[in-house]
Amino acid sequence: MRCEDASRALYAGESDPELKIHLSACEECRLLAEDLAQIRQAFDRARAEWVPSPAFRVTLPAAPWKKLAIAASILVLPLFGWALLSVRPPAPSTNISTLLDPRPPAPTPSDREILATIFPEVRQP
Repeated sequence: MRCEDASRALYAGESDPELKIHLSACEECRLLAEDLAQIRQAFDRARAEWVPSPAFRVTLPAAPWKKLAIAASILVLPLFGWALLSVRPPAPSTNISTLLDPRPPAPTPSDREILATIFPEVRQP
């Protein structure tokens, strides 16, 4: 294990056998491990002993953007609903009588009638 790998493992709080072997051989990394252990002990002791006083209160100012966000949502939600309803296709309107009454079949056009639609200069007799 190299010193760089050992220092990364020490900062991460890891302890594997390879690291212990490296610490037994490297004085610089062993000193780093001792320093980090002392820092961890100091933080643990500070967390256990330190209690904030009642005077230690921080009041944060009210965020002015909250009122603006509420007003914007009140305006945007109805507009979104209107846009959503306007995008939907209209419901098909069906007259039930057209479905129930059979239509007579359309007469088949003759060849002359078809040609007259294609060539208007041809006259029908």
